[in-house]
Amino acid sequence: MSRTLTALVLMALLLGAPLASAVDAREADVIDTSQTLTEDATYDEGFTVTNGATFTVQANISLGEDAVIRVEEGATLNLQGANLTGTEIEAYMAFSGGASTIVLPVDGLTGSTTVRLMMSNTLNGTESLTITSSTGESISDPSGDEVSLQVDLGDGMETLTLDVTHNHPFPFGPTAVEVVDASANMHRHEAWNLEGTSLVLTWGDAAFSIDVQGTLMIADSHVRGADLRCVGTCSIDRSTMEGSAPIIAEDGASLSIRSSLILGSRTDEDVVAVDDADLVYEDSTGTGGWTDAWIRRLSGRTVTTNMPGALVSGSDLGYKGTKSPNAFAEPMGDEVGVDLGSSEMTRIVEWLTGDGVYGKEEGTMTVTATTGWGTFVTTVPAEWAPTSVVNLELPMIEVVAIEVEERTATVNESLGVMLTVRNSGSADAASPVLECTVDGEAADTSPSYIQLSTYGGLAAGSEMDIPLTWRMASDGAHVLSCGIIDLSGTPLEAVEDLVTSDTGVTGSEVSWTYAEEVEETPLVTIVIALVVFLLGVAGIARVAAARTEENEEALDEAEDAVEEDAKVYPETTDEASTEEEQASEEPESDEESTDVAPWDEA
Repeated sequence: MSRTLTALVLMALLLGAPLASAVDAREADVIDTSQTLTEDATYDEGFTVTNGATFTVQANISLGEDAVIRVEEGATLNLQGANLTGTEIEAYMAFSGGASTIVLPVDGLTGSTTVRLMMSNTLNGTESLTITSSTGESISDPSGDEVSLQVDLGDGMETLTLDVTHNHPFPFGPTAVEVVDASANMHRHEAWNLEGTSLVLTWGDAAFSIDVQGTLMIADSHVRGADLRCVGTCSIDRSTMEGSAPIIAEDGASLSIRSSLILGSRTDEDVVAVDDADLVYEDSTGTGGWTDAWIRRLSGRTVTTNMPGALVSGSDLGYKGTKSPNAFAEPMGDEVGVDLGSSEMTRIVEWLTGDGVYGKEEGTMTVTATTGWGTFVTTVPAEWAPTSVVNLELPMIEVVAIEVEERTATVNESLGVMLTVRNSGSADAASPVLECTVDGEAADTSPSYIQLSTYGGLAAGSEMDIPLTWRMASDGAHVLSCGIIDLSGTPLEAVEDLVTSDTGVTGSEVSWTYAEEVEETPLVTIVIALVVFLLGVAGIARVAAARTEENEEALDEAEDAVEEDAKVYPETTDEASTEEEQASEEPESDEESTDVAPWDEA
């Protein structure tokens, strides 16, 4: 076989052979089959793992500015001992507090040396910035984008320390530090490589992004400059995430970080779990300082209620319980409520500080409504949810019974009525008002308006009986109806169906008639009554006449006795006569007694 033929056969065999599992995916922006990358690669615009594929990376990947890595649902990106680095990284080492130090390795540099700090912000000289080297040189109130300091390293030293003081309220610091000696030997230290005290690595915009709808596994790897958002499942083990914070776990996602290091965040937190995202954070170290290791943040904080116009207020809400927002409930689509989550601080409900101190929200939500029935207040623990419902506890006032004293009554005369009123709601009612009607018109009752405040209000779950009187100015059959007074134009109008029944209660029908009709009596009855009356009068007359005759006979007998005694002249005065007899015989006046003596008359 000739060499030419052999080459052709070998080429055919190669073309027909299956693809190797290890591929260079630089030209394959879409990874739709399971494969492993073992050679360094650059993706200027990123790549997509799709179609349920697993893309295993065991190499270094460089990503262009604003590149996007997508892991679709069902697909997997597995980083094993890999490095993902953005080519355009924004970061600076912020001076924390008023005093910091920067320790620079300068081994191999000698003599007169320039230390150049490239600053994150343009200085204007008002920062009160002073930088002093451990060799004694210093500079104060510099301006511009760079700060240069001339130092003398002599014959050389291992490290050079810069003492930094300032009085500036906003974070700022070097993005990089260059040290150049007289021989043009240079050491360049990027912000994330700087070491010292009271320094906080602060990152600007991410160089690239990772969108995980499926599964992301990072183990023994290094990721620098990423914006990582996890919607599916993400795990980070024994890895370093540099300038790749905050790591966002969206609602419903699962994120675990174990034995890993997170350096530098673009915000005040390294990890953010949204709503109900599942978060595991174990044996890991975060940026530290003012940067929280992780927080749980609500995507929103809307509170709905059943009382339009009520004041909805929060207490001890948000990060470290520092927020107490409030607003009046108003229509929000089909609901009534308020938005209390305009501030992110108000939506943080759980956290682990940079110092490793755990905290959580233990606030309350209160709904308050002031009405003609009194002030109603409901307070509940604040719920960790984007939308929570806090319904105001309200009374439910109903007239449950109307009992009339009689089924017949006289026109323009009062009829006794007893109302039974019940509060079946969950709140006391201080001053509801009832009214009664007849045929849709106001009834003549006393009182005209039944104010429960007169009786001390009506407690939740209780009943009371209320007496009143009812009068009618016309005859006929009438029915009394009683219920809650019209709530139109009051704060309770919007919740009328929640505080009272739709209709009142009616009592029994009462027949009203005029007085003469009520007093009409049959003629026979009148005659009998008259006869009885006359007989009674006659009897009384006979008894009186008999008593008169008896009195007259007694008087005549007494006079006869006196005359008989007078005709018999007594020789001597009867000394044994009693004083009573003497008194009975005394004349009516003194004059009569001196005119004629009894015996002279005789």
